[in-house]
Amino acid sequence: MEKKTDFKALPNKAKAQYLWDYYRWPFIITVAIVSFIIYMVYHFVSYRDPLLNVIMINCNDPYSSTADGFNEFLAEYGYDPEVSDISISSTLRFYDGEYSTSYTDYQTLTVMIAAGGQDLFFGTGNMFTDCADQGTLIDLSTVLPAELLEQYQDSLLYSTDGGEVEPYPCAIELTNNSWLKKNNYYDTCYFGIFYQSQNPNTAAQFAEFLLSYDSE
Repeated sequence: MEKKTDFKALPNKAKAQYLWDYYRWPFIITVAIVSFIIYMVYHFVSYRDPLLNVIMINCNDPYSSTADGFNEFLAEYGYDPEVSDISISSTLRFYDGEYSTSYTDYQTLTVMIAAGGQDLFFGTGNMFTDCADQGTLIDLSTVLPAELLEQYQDSLLYSTDGGEVEPYPCAIELTNNSWLKKNNYYDTCYFGIFYQSQNPNTAAQFAEFLLSYDSE
């Protein structure tokens, strides 16, 4: 009959090895569970809704673009960057020519728009114009000063909500905007505000900031 190990008689190093040999998996699993619980508690305690959610399709540098470029807007309108997050999604790519667009990118954009909560929409190509014409963007004449829209009257993109309503200005083509170039977001792109924006007033503030940037 095998003699049972006298744990108390073992030296400290041997005790540690004994515990590791016989109890390592319960220990590892327990540590993993506790770490996950701590992470989730921290996540929910520290999480705050972004001030603006921004979708940028086909931007210049999709995997390195950050929201740092929006800090200038936050400062100008009195928002504290420490408590006012801007969230951007910049990795979606849509091709009009010979390249094939990922089905995942189609799905991702569709779900993001359908779920609501997105505020600003930047992009290029047919995907942007198709989304705009289907009524995903707000009528800019309802949120922006008439004189500001008049400055961009030759660059306005109109929507009919798929032929359901009279044309209304839903986006603006920006061909030489210094803010976009300064932050390497785009050289040329369309810009609009989602009609399901969670913060339409703040989105309109940003639109005025963006469209007035070169005249400041």
